Amino acid sequence: MIRIPKAWIGASLALAAACSLSGCVSCHNSCDPCGSSCNSGCGGCGTGCGFWGSCCLNPHTWRHPAIPETLPLGSTVRAHYHTMEANGEAADFIIHDHEFSGNTADLTPSGRDHIAEIGARMRSTPFPVLIERSENNSDPELDAHRRQIVAQVLYSMGNPDADQRTIVSQPYGKGLNSQEAEFDYYNFLYTRGGFGGGFNNVGNFGGFGVGGAGGAGGIGFGR
Repeated sequence: MIRIPKAWIGASLALAAACSLSGCVSCHNSCDPCGSSCNSGCGGCGTGCGFWGSCCLNPHTWRHPAIPETLPLGSTVRAHYHTMEANGEAADFIIHDHEFSGNTADLTPSGRDHIAEIGARMRSTPFPVLIERSENNSDPELDAHRRQIVAQVLYSMGNPDADQRTIVSQPYGKGLNSQEAEFDYYNFLYTRGGFGGGFNNVGNFGGFGVGGAGGAGGIGFGR
C-alpha cells in the first residue's frame, strides 16, 4: 500500500480550491502552469492557478526554467583549428630560397619533388604558389626569373592558372638562421624530454639525474 504524505494531500486540495475560485476547473488535473486548460479556464492565466499553488503567469511572459545553452564539445575552438590547418596547408605552397641551387633558378632535387607535389594539389586548393623573395629584395631579377620558371613548370603539369597564382613574396612565417634554429632545436629537446626520457621528472629517468647522468629514478633538472 502506497502512503501519500499529508503535506501533498493538503497542497493538492489547496491547489484545487485555487483553480476552482479562479474558474480554471480542469487546471488541477494537469497542474501545468499556463497550459491549455489554464489558458481556456482562467482567461489567459489568472493568478492563483498554477503548479502547487503558485501563480500562473501570462502565457506570453511565462517561460520554463531556462536550460543552459551548451554548445557541442570543441565547437568554440573549431574555427581556430580550421584556420591553423588552412595556414599549414598554404605553407605547403611556398618554394623557399634553399630549394634553388645557389643564386640560380634551377631547383634542387628536393625542390623538384616539392614542385611536383604542388602541381598535383593546385587544382583542388585555392592557395597561391609563393616564391620566397631574395633577402632584403636584393635580386628582384632573379626572383622574377624563378617565378617565371616555376609558373611554366606548373602550367605544363595541367594548371592553366599557374601564372596568375605564382607570386614572389616573403614567406608567411619568419625564417630562422642557423643559430636561432639550433637554439630552438635544443630547447625543444629539453622541454619535450629528448634526452633520456625528459627533464623535470621525479622518479623517472632523469636527463641528468642525481647520482649519475640519466640514472634511473634520479631527480632531473631543467634548463
